[in-house]
Amino acid sequence: MFDMSRMVSALVMIAAIVLIALIDQFFVNFIVFAFLLYFAFKEAQKLFDLENVSIIPLAIAFILGSFMHKALLFGVLALLLVAGYLVYKKLSLKPALVYLYPSLPILALWQVYLDQGIFVLFWLLAIVVACDSGAYFIGKFMGKTPFSLTSPNKTLEGVIGGLVCASIIGTLLGIFVYDFWFCLLCSFFVGVFAIIGDLLESYFKREAGVKDSGDMIPGHGGILDRIDAVIIAAFVMVAFL
Repeated sequence: MFDMSRMVSALVMIAAIVLIALIDQFFVNFIVFAFLLYFAFKEAQKLFDLENVSIIPLAIAFILGSFMHKALLFGVLALLLVAGYLVYKKLSLKPALVYLYPSLPILALWQVYLDQGIFVLFWLLAIVVACDSGAYFIGKFMGKTPFSLTSPNKTLEGVIGGLVCASIIGTLLGIFVYDFWFCLLCSFFVGVFAIIGDLLESYFKREAGVKDSGDMIPGHGGILDRIDAVIIAAFVMVAFL
């Protein structure tokens, strides 16, 4: 059945992304990522049943890291600070999980922007979308071999197709700035880690016994349901660039 709310939500998100790209102002992007970080953190609290974990150390790390252009590093410091406190109190380290995921991956995505600017950020998004779309359509029409028990709808044929699409689209876009072989290698590994990100989110949702990480986006679920692949793939851009 056609889901009008899903289509409307998708169009709104695309329009918002295009508008943000055209504006390309640090403080606008800062606010957008603060929004992503806050709501993703809240979704993760529910997903891991850790709703009493404070977001304050993460907020401080995000602010300091943003203005010192070391967001990912400050995120690691926040994680270690929380872990150190829990160890000091001889408590379970589980509350640190929301600092490990999705907080660090979102900070890695923010780090891509801080280091490389809007082009590389949207190059990353384009590769992930190409991988996801390629995997969906090729898997739908050609998929026969199950890929993972974590995500039963995925097929090996779809995954391979997604990686091929990610590599082609990513290379075609990236060669305007970078070397061909670099673009090909980078795009391929972005695709690999995008798939890992998708599987990771599926695993956490299965463990929690939920279909979606949230219900904030009509027809699409939560924030984490939309950014799971790109935030893990962001680590590739941080490493490569």
